[in-house]
Amino acid sequence: MRVVAFASLVVLLSAGVAHAVDDGLVTVTLAVPRDSEAARASVLTAPALRDAFAGDGRFSLPDLEALLDGVDAPPADTALAEALRLKSKADLALSMVDLPVAADAYGQALVAFEQGAGAVVDITELVDAFDKQATTFVLQGDSAGAQSAWARALAIDPGFRVATDAAPRVKKAFDVVLRDYKVPALGKLTVYSTTGAAEVWIDGVPRGASPITVEVPPGRHFVRVAREGYRTWGGAVDVKKNTEATAQAALKPTRMLAKLDELLTRVSRNPDNPENIAELSRLLKVDRMIIAIVGSEGEVASVQGISVDAVNGRVLARAEKSLPIDGDFFTRDATRFFRDRLVSATAERAPATTTDLERTGPSRLSGEAEVVETPGTVVAGWALTAGGVAAVGTGVVLGVLTLGQSAAFRSKQQTDPIVTDIKNAWLFTSIGADVAYVVGAGLLTGGILLLANGYAEQSAREDVLRPGL
Repeated sequence: MRVVAFASLVVLLSAGVAHAVDDGLVTVTLAVPRDSEAARASVLTAPALRDAFAGDGRFSLPDLEALLDGVDAPPADTALAEALRLKSKADLALSMVDLPVAADAYGQALVAFEQGAGAVVDITELVDAFDKQATTFVLQGDSAGAQSAWARALAIDPGFRVATDAAPRVKKAFDVVLRDYKVPALGKLTVYSTTGAAEVWIDGVPRGASPITVEVPPGRHFVRVAREGYRTWGGAVDVKKNTEATAQAALKPTRMLAKLDELLTRVSRNPDNPENIAELSRLLKVDRMIIAIVGSEGEVASVQGISVDAVNGRVLARAEKSLPIDGDFFTRDATRFFRDRLVSATAERAPATTTDLERTGPSRLSGEAEVVETPGTVVAGWALTAGGVAAVGTGVVLGVLTLGQSAAFRSKQQTDPIVTDIKNAWLFTSIGADVAYVVGAGLLTGGILLLANGYAEQSAREDVLRPGL
């Protein structure tokens, strides 16, 4: 099954073409496997492609799930935003030593964090919520509650420590917890996905592609499973020492997955076909489109990156590289490759010049940005129409000849020896005229149909290559 992707891949979305905004060029990244064998390599490539552009202020990466579903934000993002709001409320209450309100708000915030687990890619605020919940419990005299909250923080982040400026009472309580805390026997967490390969994040850290089994400290862990074109799955899973817990992520397709999947499949099979890229540009309606076509040969992934100006359809840059899939530094090396070879060329706002194209590789799309290539169906339509007109014209000429032959036949005596020759010529000319009319009518009909389809296709291309005209 192909990603759709991607980023990375990336989308049906808002009306009109999205233009550069103050936060950077609106950019979608998509990672696309060449075949089913490359699905895992493609999933591992997607976050590297995304990170290469997300770390550059010249680009603004919209949420692909939200774009494909036509919503402002996915449900997980909404839940995470609510968690952060509740945490801010709790922080304010704690600063005012309104302990009952703070305890209640931290409890609600942590529930919302679990509901928004699909959006948790950074555990800083989550761990801080556990820490401050524990602090609230200490100030309320609830040492058991504080110990439980800090234990949950340590399960997610074993390196967690309370702030150096924490109240002496709080530091003393945490020291007791830390003294009793020993690196526990680990448990195992296995994550599956209904889509096969998918990105797996555990406690805000990308761990690889599903299905995957990792060792984690005992406790509750936040699992996020994502794949381009699907709605992200998230949940909290309890893991016990020396046991194995499983998480089955049921990824549901976004509203426009089928169309995106179809287009990305066509692009991956023939990345040099301008029509495929132009149609994908129309679907995305963003400023920039970055596609990574990923192949897999044994333990090596072959990655072809294509950067496209989605407004006018111009290919800005192409680059290829082979990387060991199971190497410890695959993500790092892939991110560096995309950053070095695609980011700078993609950030150019002005249309690429001839020199630019010669340096990065010629655009496979038609001509300059303002030139729309005439579709082959239009050319074929005019050819058939011209042939039809010629055939009808031949029929007319033969029809005129039959009139003369008919008059000559009737003017001769039937006993005249030449009458038979005139009659035969008349018959063949009549048949020729009929055939010419039939052929001409067929060619004209075919030509008109091709012209109608061809000009419709040309009009669609103009919407992409000459937006706003």
